[in-house]
Amino acid sequence: MGSSMTNECLIRLPWPPAKLSANGSQGDWRGKAKVAKEYKATCAKECWAQRVRKMQADTVAVDVTFHPPSAQAYDLDNALKRSKQGLDAVADAIGVDDAKWQSMTLRRGGKVKGGAVLIHIKPL
Repeated sequence: MGSSMTNECLIRLPWPPAKLSANGSQGDWRGKAKVAKEYKATCAKECWAQRVRKMQADTVAVDVTFHPPSAQAYDLDNALKRSKQGLDAVADAIGVDDAKWQSMTLRRGGKVKGGAVLIHIKPL
């Protein structure tokens, strides 16, 4: 699923933990920080396992499709918030700081077992 130096890239990340929701800490800031750190590490390992490589690009366009683990309704803005550490791991893996991502499109995908976040990156 990874990419060569200049090609587009498709990365599959695990569904982010509920604790990373904007309302997920419920007063447990340390617990939320620990979960965030663990999710970023898991996503970095996924990038490595999928052979994601540095891109020769100054900017990229990013399409994110959220495939929830259940049919329960969710807000796209909250799904994005929950995925922040995963997206940071992707930025590290491709070598393009997320501050230089030109655009980001968010999409709802169908339910999949365990949930997933699919990230399609196109160098610009």
